[in-house]
Amino acid sequence: MVLTLYGTDLSPPTRAVRLVCAALGVDYEYKLISLLAGEHKKPEFLKINPHHTVPTIQDDDFALWDSHAIAVYLAEKSGNHTWYPKDARKRATIHQRLHFDDSMLFTKMKDVLVPLFYGTASEFQAEKVQRLQESLDQLDLIISDGGWLVGSTPTIADCCAAASVSSIMSVLPQLAVTGRTAAWLSRCERELPGYATLNTPGAVGLGQAAQQQILKRKSGSQ
Repeated sequence: MVLTLYGTDLSPPTRAVRLVCAALGVDYEYKLISLLAGEHKKPEFLKINPHHTVPTIQDDDFALWDSHAIAVYLAEKSGNHTWYPKDARKRATIHQRLHFDDSMLFTKMKDVLVPLFYGTASEFQAEKVQRLQESLDQLDLIISDGGWLVGSTPTIADCCAAASVSSIMSVLPQLAVTGRTAAWLSRCERELPGYATLNTPGAVGLGQAAQQQILKRKSGSQ
């Protein structure tokens, strides 16, 4: 049975999983879930994922959500040690980078976007934007001398963080990404399999959606 991936293109974590699948050579069926239409809260989806989040995968009778858990599961199952090395220290560092992406990059970006899409904000909140900039500054400090998040070759951690950072820069292009981070993101664009087709359109679309929401709020429409 082919793996099923439930997600939406505007979701950085969904795109992260798609990049991981491309890197590992994992085949899957992609099923779009419209969050705005509430499809993630329909009974048939809640049976698969009671937390009603995307991405979610279903592998035969096994369901899993959270993009980083999915990335590790797929890497383990595929046996691909290029993108998920067996070395204990490298794996530990990959896990740390995945947690950094979750807690610092994606979460801080979500803090910026949620008041706009699901609250009453009509613009980005300056203090939350500043915390997001600080997370980008910290990313610059942990990129390895080899040019990737862990060593001299890309791993699943790069796939996940690239989806977040590209989305951040689409939503908030005024933020500063310099030094190692700028070089790393450019390298991801060139070298991560499927980046141009699986990630870029969704990242651009998220930025456009945010700007459209700002215009709607400022014009007084919902």
